[in-house]
Amino acid sequence: MQLKEASILVVDDEPVLLEILSAWVQRLAGHVFTAGNGAQALEVMAANKVDLIVTDIRMPVMDGISLLKQVKASRSPTPSVILTTGFSDIEAREAYDLGAEALLEKPMERDDLIGAIKRSLAEREDLWQTSLDLAAYPTLTGSLESLATALQEHRIAFGRGGFCIETEQFLVEGPINIELDCKADQYILSGQGVVRWLAHEENQVGIELTYVAEQSRARVVQLTSNAVCYIPCATGRCYQAHAG
Repeated sequence: MQLKEASILVVDDEPVLLEILSAWVQRLAGHVFTAGNGAQALEVMAANKVDLIVTDIRMPVMDGISLLKQVKASRSPTPSVILTTGFSDIEAREAYDLGAEALLEKPMERDDLIGAIKRSLAEREDLWQTSLDLAAYPTLTGSLESLATALQEHRIAFGRGGFCIETEQFLVEGPINIELDCKADQYILSGQGVVRWLAHEENQVGIELTYVAEQSRARVVQLTSNAVCYIPCATGRCYQAHAG
């Protein structure tokens, strides 16, 4: 979906910030609604079609986390949700597992917000078509017997926007190349992404996909199409469709 066609709901209990954020979005979006807390946001959604929600976390009456949970549990099609916060209210690992498509820290730049909105609204098949020059960044490598086996053994789990994988490779947050060899399938998951969270003590890492090579894309789209979360918080969480 193009930003100019989208209906976006901005939720924040600070009137000045709400005005600023909605003005940023208004310049590009088709329709912009505002609300001062999660309860008001649900009222807006009951009366209007909303494609994406940008919501603060700390708010009276109903906070952003409660709003996110209600939206993801009860609505179909489900609006995308971007969380904003000026505090350490939630870890990225939990936010993506709950279904948020981005977690932005305040104060934020307009370009960061608009970029997150565009990524959230884009169809995955379109979003994953463009690669970047990441030659200077590390590559996640791995050898899996097959995707089906890796899923069953909880070595990897897919969400709507990426995956969690078990690996002993030392990684850091930021851009990354991806080369996972599924030998029995004669299939290589090749692409690029962003490391969104790390749990070194558990050998777990959460990666948002930003590009998937053409020969890998159809399988990845299948694996992510039925997911509720954006990136699973652990490989043992089964949100993905079967490997086929």
